[in-house]
Amino acid sequence: PSMDIVVRYKRSWNIQEALDQHAVLCHQKDILTKIGSNRLRVRRTQLQFAKLEVEDALDRVRKSPTSTVGDASKTLAIAGQVRRAAQELALASRLKDMDESVVHQQLAVADEEVEQSRLEMKLMKQAIDDKTVVLATDDPVPKQSPVPNDERKIFYCTNCKVGGHGQRFCEYFLKRPEWQIYPYQKWFEDEKNNEYHCPLGKRLVDFADESHFSRIAMYIKGRVWLEDKTKMFELVPDLMPETYVINDCQWVDGKDPSDHGRPDLPWFVKEADRNWGTSVHVCAKASQCMELAKPGALYVVQQHIKDPLLMDDGRKCHIKFYVMLMCLEDGRTWKLYTFKDGYLSISPHIWSADDLSKETQVTIIRTERIQGWKPWPDAYPKCKAGVAEVIRRGVAQGKLEGRLGKRQFEILSADFIVDTRGDVWLFEFNMSPVLKDAHDSQETNDADMIMHALDIVVPREGGSPGLWDFAGEFVG
Repeated sequence: PSMDIVVRYKRSWNIQEALDQHAVLCHQKDILTKIGSNRLRVRRTQLQFAKLEVEDALDRVRKSPTSTVGDASKTLAIAGQVRRAAQELALASRLKDMDESVVHQQLAVADEEVEQSRLEMKLMKQAIDDKTVVLATDDPVPKQSPVPNDERKIFYCTNCKVGGHGQRFCEYFLKRPEWQIYPYQKWFEDEKNNEYHCPLGKRLVDFADESHFSRIAMYIKGRVWLEDKTKMFELVPDLMPETYVINDCQWVDGKDPSDHGRPDLPWFVKEADRNWGTSVHVCAKASQCMELAKPGALYVVQQHIKDPLLMDDGRKCHIKFYVMLMCLEDGRTWKLYTFKDGYLSISPHIWSADDLSKETQVTIIRTERIQGWKPWPDAYPKCKAGVAEVIRRGVAQGKLEGRLGKRQFEILSADFIVDTRGDVWLFEFNMSPVLKDAHDSQETNDADMIMHALDIVVPREGGSPGLWDFAGEFVG
């Protein structure tokens, strides 16, 4: 049987997972120990037989009569037997040594896997015994920890499996030596049998993707004003292309675009609360837009901007512009940061106003880093100012709300298109943008961007803002 290690240690997020994993890893070690023992027993037996064969061959040489020694052909035959026996002995010795090395190496790895899981269970036990982790309540202001943050040696994060980037942020916090896992438990189950989780004992931890149980919320209160395209147009109509709204197959407020006097550019019909381009439909005229709407659905309708700035080879592109928004524990002070790097999403086809295919008109996939794009130095400050204006109005109008006693933050992206005059047009925010870690892509990943964003949200010794650029402070 193979000595391959099939099961590897993997970080567990609750106690049962940790116990089950430890049992599996211990069982794997026991099996490997038995396989290794049997394999070495076989190799040692083979070596003993090979030694006996050599001794027998040498004994035959010693007992050979003088007549045999004097016969060249018989002497060569006896010498060949000795040589073959010696070769088989050398091979058996090498195989034994090789298998001993493999067995010892694989058992050492199996031991290390078991030790990692044992240490994980130990740390989970210490976490649930930590009296500084208080119970989460429904009070407007969460309870403070009995120990001030600057005196604490351990901080806790819980992956409640909400989705989004919660687990990713936990993984980055756990790279810091002072952060540990606080296990989760089942919280409740809804009528559709969806299971929800919370920190064990319904405790309030330093970070969790379930905001009620976290001192740092990873979802901005009022985020719908950024996510919903119709609401964002209410907030900043001057920063976006002219926008119309269809609700349940009716033009909202009776405002509908006509074909008369319009440039020959495509029209886009987008579901208001969805991203990723899957909900975008393209047509040639304003009068065709209503045909693409479904009953009960909400859409924004926009015509393609005039004179889009294309790539040198004529392909359409848009800017994927990353933003980090944070509100402090006072519930009033907002801080905005924009990332100096980003991505271009580029169509695979040459752009033409007559080509209504999604591949040509709807750019979705992050194609390349933006730093080498010539218009970027001019476009960046305009994108930064545009996002700052959105947040300024959102805070001033009370659309973006603080959480008293809790810090909240979100990493999001904004989609901009630049025209040939150098103006930038804001189309939408993506509240759960694509983020990639180093193991996803060594060359094109967002590891530094995420790490430095968390350095801003939760400062640490040796941390830095990296390429995050302070874009403004707003007080509500």
